[in-house]
Amino acid sequence: MASFVEDPIINVLNEGGGAFFFRVFYTIRYTPEEMNFEFADSMALFEEDGGLSLGDDFLGNQDIRTFFPEAIEFTRRFEFRMFADDLGTEIDGEEIYAVVHHRRNIPTAVSATRRSAVFPIAV
Repeated sequence: MASFVEDPIINVLNEGGGAFFFRVFYTIRYTPEEMNFEFADSMALFEEDGGLSLGDDFLGNQDIRTFFPEAIEFTRRFEFRMFADDLGTEIDGEEIYAVVHHRRNIPTAVSATRRSAVFPIAV
């Protein structure tokens, strides 16, 4: 079964003017038997509250994408832009993390999920 090689990695570039450019990378390893199967992935972005509320803040998600593996070990990435107004959920800095979902592209498949480390940003 396909499995994450390591936790996803999140990078954030402050572009100025309240714009932030995000890159989320993850590497997945497939079995030889899975190389001809279609897979799907998606990603959600959260702001960690550290136990101060009932849960972390949902900031947004990337649509489900479908693909066929190109190699036994394959790195995928999400790239997108967000703005400070959408990220600022606290008075001071934000602690952003991504959750990647990966599964076979069939209706009954359950997603494997993996969370990135927290990336602190000031908005």
